Amino acid sequence: MQLLSEAGETSMPNSAPLQEASAATGPTPTPRLASSRVYKLPEIRLESLFKDDRFRIVPETMVDGLIVIDAGGIIRYVNPGCVNLFGYDASDLIGQNVSIMMPNPYSSNHDGFLLRHRETRVKRIIGIGRELQGRKADGSIFPMYLSVGEAVTAEGVIFVGIIYDLTDKKRAEETILHHQKLDAIGQLSGGIAHDFNNILSVIGGNLEMIATADLPPAARRAVARAQDAAVRAARITQRLLAFARKQPLTRQPLDLNTALEDMSEMLQRAIGADIDVRMHLAPDPGIVDADIDQFETAVLNLALNARDAMPDGGAITIETEGVHFDDDLRTAQEAPPGDYLRVSVSDTGAGMSPEVVARAIEPFFTTKEMGAGTGLGLSMVYGFMKQIGGHARIYSEIGHGTRVSLFFPRTAAGAQPRQDSSDASTPEGQGETILVVEDDADVRLVTVSRLESLGYRVKIAPHAAAALDVLARSSDIALALIDVVMPGGMDGHALSDEIEKRWPGVKLILTSGYSPRMAAGSNAPRPFLPKPSSRSQLAQLVHRTLR
Repeated sequence: MQLLSEAGETSMPNSAPLQEASAATGPTPTPRLASSRVYKLPEIRLESLFKDDRFRIVPETMVDGLIVIDAGGIIRYVNPGCVNLFGYDASDLIGQNVSIMMPNPYSSNHDGFLLRHRETRVKRIIGIGRELQGRKADGSIFPMYLSVGEAVTAEGVIFVGIIYDLTDKKRAEETILHHQKLDAIGQLSGGIAHDFNNILSVIGGNLEMIATADLPPAARRAVARAQDAAVRAARITQRLLAFARKQPLTRQPLDLNTALEDMSEMLQRAIGADIDVRMHLAPDPGIVDADIDQFETAVLNLALNARDAMPDGGAITIETEGVHFDDDLRTAQEAPPGDYLRVSVSDTGAGMSPEVVARAIEPFFTTKEMGAGTGLGLSMVYGFMKQIGGHARIYSEIGHGTRVSLFFPRTAAGAQPRQDSSDASTPEGQGETILVVEDDADVRLVTVSRLESLGYRVKIAPHAAAALDVLARSSDIALALIDVVMPGGMDGHALSDEIEKRWPGVKLILTSGYSPRMAAGSNAPRPFLPKPSSRSQLAQLVHRTLR
């Protein structure tokens, strides 16, 4: 706490001369400025300052801290609010220099600031107030707001400070700032993924065409490796989109073993090479009903927390296991009886004390340094599990690491099957005319080549206005394949609405480098083709939509 200060002050005298002068001369005379104008302050007797109960009740009941010091910086009074805030007993503060309540460099400079103020009468903080730092009895530093008033008593000048703890305010500001950063990163990630998916569409489409040529074995293997790399790149962009999107839970039957296997590469990259990520997945543990994006986010959150608990390296173990809760365990597990699939993320870090474990899921509670974490990770995971009817538990021991277990209710439904585009059929067209509305020339060329190779006739438009013009002049268009994000003021959704209104017989397919949910729009869902996609996926969706 710095009662008197000014930025830029460096070399300050100590308080001894000031204290000696005060003792020798008694009350300090009112100083005169260069203009000879006298600034006279009201005289208040310090010994009777709070004797009247009508006035004593004010500082004694204040939530904020109140402190009175004399001209030498010696503490003459502290109210209960100040005692509670700093953690001292009042007897430990009365008679001490106020610098005991300040961190460096304020504590060593404060007496100099005080003397400079009395010599110059420049009120650099008096009556103004500012944000500073205080030091508690345990040595911890906290942010605070200090406002100071000055008065002259029969014994001399006194300074009265009102102290407001800013810890909660600063924490809230850090949280808001963190969320703003996440929002900005999410928007940036979504835009990058969208543009990158357009590029991957061109790469994948051209690789497909090259693969159909009569190539020597070495070239065919090189093309296959390039196609595998394009598929892996597409998975990365999907992770970016999962991070960027904002939507309520979309639950579906999931095989979490498969979901974890798909995440393995991404997890290892996110965790780093100095930490080993191990997976022990139980055979056929069952199917759960959950949102795949939220599940992946929860597992990634837990893995990153585990990484942070092992700054010198270690191992993270991810396990699945089928469990059953009966009535006896209901209270302990805080979950209804039944069959569950447990997903556990364990680390070999320092572990947490029981007191920390008890608060770990509280919002804004964090053991990380200020600014390194918001304390929202585990609370978000816990909220997600409660939303789907599951539960989360933490087990930790000092020196033995931490394990966080997520319990997902099992369902009798089967998981949604995954289609392998390489094994899927590729139905061909019967000469129908398709309008391709795509602003990216390279993507448009690949799409047109694919459709023509499938037996369709194709017309093109680079934006919505051109598409409407083509439709107005053509009566044979059976289907419009429309990019969602386009320039010109009309996006794919608006164009689709206009086509449905004016040409209701034309079938529609939307396509985008964004995720299906981001491109779904507010109206009835339309068929959607993600970017990048294979020739087989395009053929199947066009065939299904037309038929």
